[in-house]
Amino acid sequence: MDEKTQVIESSYSANTDVETVSNKSTSPLKAPRKFLWFVPLAPHAHPIQFFFLLIGVFTPIAIIVFIAAAQSFYILIRITAVSHETGDITGSLALYSEIVSLVFVVIWGVFSDYHEKRTVMSIGLILMGIPCICYPYATNVYPSLLILRMVFSAGTAATTSMMAAFFIEVVNGKGGLASGMLGISSGLGAIFSVFVLFMVPSDLNKIYQDYTKSLNITFGVIGGCTIFIGIMLYFVLPKSPLVKSVAEKSHGDGHGKELLPGSSSFFLLRWCGYLGRGVIDFIIKIKIGVLAAKDPRIALGYTTSFFARADEIIISNFVSLWITQYYIENGVCEVGSPCYTSAATSGTLTGIAQSVALVACPFFAAGSEWMPKEFPIIMAGLIGAGGCLPFSFSIDPTSQASMALVVLIGIGQYGMIISGLTMVGGDHVPVDSRGSVAGTYSFFGALGIIVLSKLGGVLFDRWMKGAPFLLLGIGHALVLVFAIVVYLWGRFGKKSSQ
Repeated sequence: MDEKTQVIESSYSANTDVETVSNKSTSPLKAPRKFLWFVPLAPHAHPIQFFFLLIGVFTPIAIIVFIAAAQSFYILIRITAVSHETGDITGSLALYSEIVSLVFVVIWGVFSDYHEKRTVMSIGLILMGIPCICYPYATNVYPSLLILRMVFSAGTAATTSMMAAFFIEVVNGKGGLASGMLGISSGLGAIFSVFVLFMVPSDLNKIYQDYTKSLNITFGVIGGCTIFIGIMLYFVLPKSPLVKSVAEKSHGDGHGKELLPGSSSFFLLRWCGYLGRGVIDFIIKIKIGVLAAKDPRIALGYTTSFFARADEIIISNFVSLWITQYYIENGVCEVGSPCYTSAATSGTLTGIAQSVALVACPFFAAGSEWMPKEFPIIMAGLIGAGGCLPFSFSIDPTSQASMALVVLIGIGQYGMIISGLTMVGGDHVPVDSRGSVAGTYSFFGALGIIVLSKLGGVLFDRWMKGAPFLLLGIGHALVLVFAIVVYLWGRFGKKSSQ
């Protein structure tokens, strides 16, 4: 849920400085407004607009969680040709989706420099809604399902990146309360998905007695509502206080002197130039961020991102996939038809885990504020390893013991995200490198998804169903050891070197 609970820093690192400066420069003109009387906002942001921003966070997270899990027990098992390779296919789809997201993070970042961020948010939700409508009609994995996932990922890249950009624009002061509201909204989106959206197909099937019609209606309604919300948000989200004028930018760059501004050649040349500069800027920032990892605390933050983001994908995809395969092997469900029992069990299992983990978030936040920053990471690593390792060897993933272990996995995931962020946002990070460090933090998270989802999917099919969680358990244990080493380095090694 971190593409979810955490916002993708790399998507706005290229334009953070301009927006932050413009925000600060305009803030003295008006007194800051407040949302619910205690969340301070920038002068140009109305509390009602901030409420709709929370909806803009809630909606994409709910759809992301729904698609990730529903793919296992509603879509893949209907394609009989892939009934025995679902792990590898799930991992491959996650890998390709993350690669597309990385590319579009750069594209949307450049696009948002010259257009309203609400425009990007609206386009992103529309791009998410269209594949959602088409999902039940996919008859094969390649190319049908892959194309739908790639379009969906382009949309998720837009929405998650604009969450970060909007946060920078509407925040006033330290931004802790506003950040907390966005985090709670994303968590509620995930909970709404598993407790409500997961159950819609089975409820409709009781009415129509036709699982194909039930799936088509479910995905159609959810996708249609997503598109509607995307269009609506364009009119109600805060306007960007400073958007670069394309004409002004083209004159500043020297373009337009040889080509007419209205010509297609000028348009293509202009945007290729903008995109090229965005890619170069992104590469430079990643290089600076990697060099900053000479500080063990920053390196620890990158490591937490690598495994915490993978936590999110593996929990969303492989818990439901494992339960579906378990029911198929035990004759409860059949290949070629949706598994409503799996949907109900997966929804209950992950829903309770997400709810408990959301309640645990304030404790990790308080620990990161008042204790040595390594301590919450140590606790998150310990709890995550304590959940992942036993769960990976579970015989029955639907048992009560498995539910308790999944709860521990969720707590470890959320704790690692929250406490890991503090390692890349503290005073030890050079001011001029913070944007690069934030972007690199997100980049390592994407890399973790690419590596662990693909490797976990292959091992899911060829070794054992709990293999993805075994990988996560080992990762949490490594983070635990690394955090202890960093703490000892800061307590003893750093002092002795001085």
